Amino acid sequence: MREVCNRFRSPLWYKIYGSVRFTCKQPDVIMKKNRAIFLALALLCTLPQWADAPSLLTAEQHESLIVYNRILAKVNDKTLSVIDIMKKMDLFLQRNYPELVDSKVARFQFYSSQWRDTLAQMIDQELMIADAERLELKVSDAEVREEMLDRFGPTIMATLDKLGLSYEEARSMIHSEMIVQRMMWFRVNSKALNTVNPQDIKEAYKQFCLKNPALEQWKYQVLSVRSPKSDLSEAIAHRAFDILQSAQTPNSLQDIAANQTATERPVQVISERTSEKEQTVIFTQYTDLNLALDQIKNEANEENQLAISVSPELDVDEKNIADAHKEVLKTLAPGMFSAPIAQVSRVDQSVVYRIFHLKEHSKKEVPQFESISDKLKDSLLEQAVVKENSLYITKLRERLGYDEKHMLESLPDDFQPFALK
Repeated sequence: MREVCNRFRSPLWYKIYGSVRFTCKQPDVIMKKNRAIFLALALLCTLPQWADAPSLLTAEQHESLIVYNRILAKVNDKTLSVIDIMKKMDLFLQRNYPELVDSKVARFQFYSSQWRDTLAQMIDQELMIADAERLELKVSDAEVREEMLDRFGPTIMATLDKLGLSYEEARSMIHSEMIVQRMMWFRVNSKALNTVNPQDIKEAYKQFCLKNPALEQWKYQVLSVRSPKSDLSEAIAHRAFDILQSAQTPNSLQDIAANQTATERPVQVISERTSEKEQTVIFTQYTDLNLALDQIKNEANEENQLAISVSPELDVDEKNIADAHKEVLKTLAPGMFSAPIAQVSRVDQSVVYRIFHLKEHSKKEVPQFESISDKLKDSLLEQAVVKENSLYITKLRERLGYDEKHMLESLPDDFQPFALK
């Protein structure tokens, strides 16, 4: 969910962007049931990257958090100060990360990175409250008390004392948040619901299928044999094949190197760009190419200048697999090995003898429409919410005469209202 918020990160905390399912229930029912969920999702959009780092708590030192208070903005005859911004951020931490409230380092880093965004949020919040007053939208005292009990628990005063808030301050802030949530429903969410129809969902499914086609997946390993002498590489590759085919150990590698003609077998030469012949395969009691590798290395003569290796386990889909590998794997069933195959390396054009071991083969099918239609609908609704929210805020600022230059106090570019000393 945090990835979603970061992707569409905005200074508008009330952008309801997340995994909440939109329905056609009455607004009062929706807001009563999902009030806490809406707020949590919205506030997560301003979550800094350090929130998951426990090292901040261990780095806590005996330092003081300094606040340089001053007026930052004036909106509808209401002033917003650094202290107001800090209290707003404290509420966020208390609600979502209470374990960080006592950490001066965590609070300082959060304050320093988020105070400008929080100021912009509060400015837009005041504009939305003014719009709510024009519509005579109300939130009852009982609803505010219920929310405060849910937010701060039964020991409300103890929690507020820890945050440095009075009861009236907390009540006013919760009341404002609830007003904004309802305005978001009437001005944004309800309109977004009406913009998505079944045809849009079907079209989204078509686009999903184009971007996520059915793919085959292979999990396999490759034993490779290289040598300046191609015939020696061929003979040793067949030796590895014999080891995989049977637990018995015939002639040693020294004998093979001395008399390479004794192990002559037909070998198929395949370029990594083309494939013309099917490969013979065997099922073996050996389950790992490393067994053959270890035995060959024990028997190998260092003077032969052999390079024998087994690849790590490869897990590749058909978009990323090499054509030469794909042609061989198509002839194998899971658990089977290919016969030695001579392939031309694209790196140095040398001949490399390979044995393929297919471990797993699967096919990723495109999900049925019924299984992802709800997810697609949610995605379309989320996009519609972002669009409607942007339109609403723009029109609201124009109608209420929002002028950022007049509302915001003149602040130096390097102004930092918080310090840790």
